[in-house]
Amino acid sequence: MNHETDLPEGWKIDSTKHIHTNEFIRVYEDTINIRGTEKIYTRIKRKDYSTIVPFISADRILVIKSYRHLVNSVQIEVPSGYIETGEDPQEAALRELREETGYSAKQIIKIGTYTLDYTMFEQVGNLFIGYDLLYEGKQELGTMELIQPAFLRVEEIMKLLSEGKILNASSIVAFYRAIDFHLNMQHNDIQET
Repeated sequence: MNHETDLPEGWKIDSTKHIHTNEFIRVYEDTINIRGTEKIYTRIKRKDYSTIVPFISADRILVIKSYRHLVNSVQIEVPSGYIETGEDPQEAALRELREETGYSAKQIIKIGTYTLDYTMFEQVGNLFIGYDLLYEGKQELGTMELIQPAFLRVEEIMKLLSEGKILNASSIVAFYRAIDFHLNMQHNDIQET
């Protein structure tokens, strides 16, 4: 990201200092001069990622029940993960689907991008829907991944969302946007026949 481009009038970046890097993040501090007042702005660049909402049928979605250490509980989510070097967002979505669930999707549709927090984090989430699922075999999980695939009806997911029982922000965004897209696509297909 070029932080000098399109700054508001009276804003100038005096310096950028690299603070920390690891496999997942890069942390920077920008010294910004805002009409004569100096401010330190911390920003974090995270790896971009892909999320996929896989429909097993017109009204059922393949979800994952994933143990999350920070909240010490099992959470309902959609398959998601970082885009690896050399991958495009669609390849990452399909890889994460296969690794986390054991399934592949014959049809995949990109329905947009989003960011979870543009106040401090530079990161793009790519959102896909998967159809025509095929079971390929067992999951390929990482050391910190404790994931159980499950099938939930759209109405069950909507109830969980409305009750605040799905906590992962990227899964919340993915469920709402994918279900809306899926239902509108079905409605349009019905009108065209």
